[in-house]
Amino acid sequence: MSAEPEPQGPPIGIYEKALAPGTWLEMLTAAGRAGYSFVEISVDETEGRLRRLEWDSAQRDELRNAVRQTGVRVPTLCLSAHRRFGLGSGDPETLATARRIAAQAVELADAVGVRVIQVAGYFAYYEQADPGARGRFVAEMSRFAQLAGRYGVMLALENIDTADVGSVRDACQIADEVDSQWFGIYPDVGNIVVNGHDVASDLRAIGSRAVGIHLKDARLGEPRRVPFGTGSVPFPLVFSTLQELAYRGPFMIEMWNDDPATAEATAADALTWIRAQMAEAA
Repeated sequence: MSAEPEPQGPPIGIYEKALAPGTWLEMLTAAGRAGYSFVEISVDETEGRLRRLEWDSAQRDELRNAVRQTGVRVPTLCLSAHRRFGLGSGDPETLATARRIAAQAVELADAVGVRVIQVAGYFAYYEQADPGARGRFVAEMSRFAQLAGRYGVMLALENIDTADVGSVRDACQIADEVDSQWFGIYPDVGNIVVNGHDVASDLRAIGSRAVGIHLKDARLGEPRRVPFGTGSVPFPLVFSTLQELAYRGPFMIEMWNDDPATAEATAADALTWIRAQMAEAA
């Protein structure tokens, strides 16, 4: 009997927005060269990425074929479009659009092989504070999870950079209320720091609910474009805490690069840096 292969470390992916824009074949090839196992596709609030929800068969085939040719998977979808069209909105028209986006996202995920849809925990980002927003959000998450479950797609709630779902504990509380096997959490370690929470204490709330971990550096009140190693996230503590929790899922490096000429090298450097932090924790 042949020996079991040695583990190569946890799978680590890269956020699409860290890569130089191009065809899917070009982007996945670049991610693979930089050392990544997978790419997280984005459907955000911009019109260009929202149109992905209406891709025809040829556009879906382009992504599937690029995955087959490169071996770089696209197993997760970052669905931040609901920041613009809140699932906790009090406006019937906005809520109807949010529901349509949710349904289209599940159908797209099923078609292209995405297994996890990460939902950002914004109740109704562009609306006035409303005490009913959270209740509507939870109700819509329950509806969303039922739909996703019919397709065998997981939903995962991310703690975000505002007070709506400002901590991993907040995300876990909503997961408890939704109470679906198709609904988990997707902790963002940077957003824990952004909102001033204790990283180790907040991470320990995940239990067995986490289906992925977003890795980004950040500072109090500064959630984006903080280069790794210059922010306040204690990465060795993050990884040692996750080891204590026996977390065995994937990690996704969330970063943004505005210079296509340096995007691949910057992504490769980020992966090297993260691997070093993991080794220090081990």
